[in-house]
Amino acid sequence: MNTKSIQKLALFVIIMVLSFQSCEEKPKPQKIKPPKQIIDYDYAQKLEEEYKNTRGAIINKYLQIEDTREFWFDLEELKKYIAFVEQEADSLGYKRLGIRIYNGAYPNEKGFPDPGYSTVFIVPTGHKTKSKASFSPISSTFVINDNIHEIPAYNYGHAGKPPKHVN
Repeated sequence: MNTKSIQKLALFVIIMVLSFQSCEEKPKPQKIKPPKQIIDYDYAQKLEEEYKNTRGAIINKYLQIEDTREFWFDLEELKKYIAFVEQEADSLGYKRLGIRIYNGAYPNEKGFPDPGYSTVFIVPTGHKTKSKASFSPISSTFVINDNIHEIPAYNYGHAGKPPKHVN
């Protein structure tokens, strides 16, 4: 074989190898199993009805308004908040992270988004890790996490006014 033929053959082999590499299938995303804590829609409706007929009715009567009882948060923004919490908690030495959801109410004053109405806000929780040398002979797998005060809470979802029924 002459030099030109060898060069053409080498170029052909390189092109074929690159072509086959680009044809590889990309891994499919893993299917995520639903968490144990999910509830079906009918059960959710029962919970909402119970709230409306007990707590909601009392609050509305006392406040003389139809208070907010549903809150919407953008999923992408929640993911960003969770990623932020994970990042900050890791740097602060927290493990077993979670969130705690609090009921709140905006003061009936100027400067608040919905004066006089209910809101919810999310506070990160975690368990502060101790040094590796520590030892506890009485350890429990059930640990109540403390609020992580060094990380800001999350609020300002969108509330339905007047309250909307679950459809």
